[in-house]
Amino acid sequence: MKPLETTVEEVLREAIQSEAETRVYYQKMAERAATAEVRNRLLQLADLELVHRAKLERRYRDLVGNNPPEPAPVSLELPLDMSDLDLSRALKYALERERDSESHYRFLAERVPTTTDLGRLFMELAEIEWKHKTDLQAEYNAAAEPDRFLLDM
Repeated sequence: MKPLETTVEEVLREAIQSEAETRVYYQKMAERAATAEVRNRLLQLADLELVHRAKLERRYRDLVGNNPPEPAPVSLELPLDMSDLDLSRALKYALERERDSESHYRFLAERVPTTTDLGRLFMELAEIEWKHKTDLQAEYNAAAEPDRFLLDM
């Protein structure tokens, strides 16, 4: 496997961008919510992405010594079949997003020694996304009917 060539600064910039993109993703999902309750929950998730971004920006300032650049503008379109979202489906999509982020960081962590600053950062980012995912999974489990997970796929 080709060695990973990146820096802590670059990884943090990309992580900040990812939080901005996930925020827009949740906002777009909120526009397609079936009820006000689902819309409000998705907007809460979007607001949490601001908190996550702020923590990463603080980490960037601590490690790099200056403010991170503003994330690039985000433009994304949701698939047409992602509409009339009930809470169960909305949480399922959110879970998938967080799982993909966690997997991405774990994959990158496998490509560098965990004894390096970069390796530790990847593991930390993976753990943060794992926490987001497990929180959403618990909420999904509480909201969904027992066999709903397979129907939401």
